[in-house]
Amino acid sequence: MANEKKGLNPLATGVAGAIIGAAAAAAAIALSDEKNRKKVEGVLGSLQKQGDSVLKEITKKAMELKDAVGKNARGVRKLSGKKK
Repeated sequence: MANEKKGLNPLATGVAGAIIGAAAAAAAIALSDEKNRKKVEGVLGSLQKQGDSVLKEITKKAMELKDAVGKNARGVRKLSGKKK
């Protein structure tokens, strides 16, 4: 039961968080120069798109797993003769 409540993969979310954190740190250092600010804006925009894509994929996989677990649980209840 405890595994059903997790939802997102902690490793994947940790990696995504580390990437975003590293980008933010690099941006803070580079923002002292106007030319670098423009470059950073582009990189951050790209990272945001990638992060959004990763989050959507993780969410999609989590929902697929949730649905599969639900179907299997119904099948087990049906085989055991218990109704919910």
